[in-house]
Amino acid sequence: MYSPENLANNIRELAKKNKISQKDLLSKCDLGVNTITRLSNGTDILTKNLVKFADELNCSIDYLVGRSNQIKISQNNFSSDELLFIEKFRSISKENQDEILHMLNYKYDQYQKKRMRLSSTSGSAKADDAQDLLA
Repeated sequence: MYSPENLANNIRELAKKNKISQKDLLSKCDLGVNTITRLSNGTDILTKNLVKFADELNCSIDYLVGRSNQIKISQNNFSSDELLFIEKFRSISKENQDEILHMLNYKYDQYQKKRMRLSSTSGSAKADDAQDLLA
């Protein structure tokens, strides 16, 4: 669970791991010299300052606030179309999500079966057959 004290400890720990002094870290983040001390005493931090720490320490915000043990978040390689699909998918009801997942799985199974059939015909599939894979 989040607490300013744990945040301060995580910031200190990562600064030490990254071999950067607290003073230098605070300077790079354009924050006051007592920021970490105030966190240790229970004072909350502005979101923009939390982001500054995460960026400077090359870690996730979830790690800093104690919601994850994973220091770095993995970068996704989604295209903009994939991200748009995910956004649209998340905006619909659970019932409709289930229906879309069912249709997607069905279509994917069909695609795999056609692909297997085409590859078993000695690799001499026509360009038209390849286009039919996704039809």
